[in-house]
Amino acid sequence: MDSLVLDLQRDALDRTISISDLLRKALMVSKKLKIRDIEEWLNHELNGYPKGMLPSYRILRGELKAFNPYAGWIPVTLQADFHDLVEKHSLYDSVSRITYLVEECKDESVIIKFPSRLNSAFMSLTKTDFQPGLQIPTYKLIGILDQTKTKVLEFALDLEERGILGEGVRFSKAEEQRAQSITYNTINIQRMENSQLQQATDSSAQRGPRQ
Repeated sequence: MDSLVLDLQRDALDRTISISDLLRKALMVSKKLKIRDIEEWLNHELNGYPKGMLPSYRILRGELKAFNPYAGWIPVTLQADFHDLVEKHSLYDSVSRITYLVEECKDESVIIKFPSRLNSAFMSLTKTDFQPGLQIPTYKLIGILDQTKTKVLEFALDLEERGILGEGVRFSKAEEQRAQSITYNTINIQRMENSQLQQATDSSAQRGPRQ
């Protein structure tokens, strides 16, 4: 009979399997085995993260830009402390949203829009009405998706090492017990609680105009 864990390993290596489908299968495995940490992580990846709770691989750094109606998005240089404040972005979006941004992006980057209070601060500093944005290379978004898939593979490989394979879509009580020591640390997820980076930008990314 097929093993759900071995199927999960194969799916993690199959580029034709969508990341959302991969995560749903991993969620089924973690839920059947009652692995709460992994179940929580998978739910956040599928549905988006709550404010203040984010793995370190979802903290991105971009470049501050301003939209000039005649020249498009242009580089901006201000005081270093302002750049430090706004050039890090906490990406709380679901993997499906990130996938959409990557697939729809016609350029090599996306523009993250700022909340109104930072817009006002920026316009006051620059004495313009140019709208600011954070330009993030698309490859960094792809990197989040790749890291997520890799962590699912690490999870499935760790289960196999512990002798947890399942039979069909069922696991034995012994397998369930062996799985209880699996935590965030098992697949190297550095969870950041009460992150102070969330003030930098809005949680949702948007495609920006071409430069």
